[in-house]
Amino acid sequence: MASLPTRSARVSWNRSKLTGNVDFSPFGQKTKYLLTGAGINFKKCDQPLVLPRPDLEALGITYRRIPLLAVGKDVYCDSSRMIDLALSKLSQSGGPLVTSPADKAYEDWGIDTFKLAVFIIPQAAITPGFLNDRKTIFPMLERPDFASLRPSSLAAFRQRCKVVEDVYLANGGPFINGDKLGVADIHVIFGIKWALVDLGVGQEPGLGKQDLPKTWKLIESLPEIKPEVVSSEETIKTIKSANYSADGPTSTMANDPTGIKVGSAVTVESLDTVPGAHPQKGKLVGTSADEFVIEVGNDGVRVHFPWVGYILRAQ
Repeated sequence: MASLPTRSARVSWNRSKLTGNVDFSPFGQKTKYLLTGAGINFKKCDQPLVLPRPDLEALGITYRRIPLLAVGKDVYCDSSRMIDLALSKLSQSGGPLVTSPADKAYEDWGIDTFKLAVFIIPQAAITPGFLNDRKTIFPMLERPDFASLRPSSLAAFRQRCKVVEDVYLANGGPFINGDKLGVADIHVIFGIKWALVDLGVGQEPGLGKQDLPKTWKLIESLPEIKPEVVSSEETIKTIKSANYSADGPTSTMANDPTGIKVGSAVTVESLDTVPGAHPQKGKLVGTSADEFVIEVGNDGVRVHFPWVGYILRAQ
């Protein structure tokens, strides 16, 4: 639950830490850097690295990926919606993060870089338990030639790092826009930081601080993240008892391509997972050009999804 300056609680979820005090989820790190850099206070409730996740099940949420961000009784899936929400708050009040019309392009670039980084996960880290848990959301992990892909993928990842070093940080940094942290920096660096630091890829030839000094300086200049940790019991109780706080849709948008009516039973799946692996069931609350909202579980929790990357179907 989070202590943003509202009456509603906000919660950032991320996977359990794998090593030391590092939150292993790359998108969890990204979201927390964004909230911290924007000056938005929040609390977190860590979730298990692998299924099951009883806290989410208690809220009626079977959506597979994390982090999730709760704003009162509204829960946001996908980091893109979380970032859009945070930026909307900043646009109303002003904030320390630099923004630009190119931020969405940087977002796509950063996501593509993260997807590439998946192919350089050390083989020793892919235990049978980890593979069994992740194979439905990262089908590439089951490729029979996965291990042989790492050398070429490492070279491609190094090329991506050179783009950051020689193009995005050409002005000397430490950030893309000079001396101020921006949304673009967080979009660009989260997957690279995850690979270099958390996966230990920075020890590979050509990826150390002597090879990419500006890139590493950007990583070292990211804000320190120190949210308060809350218990599962407090998280569940606070969300269930909260009020709705979002301005999400409660009717269907004009010319809605799905044709699904408000109140209909629906399922939601991620487009890039194994079909039918992790459906989220619920009742349609509303649709807009930016998102669709469903109600899940027995306590009226509303879950927000972007259109891009998700499939909404009537049951």
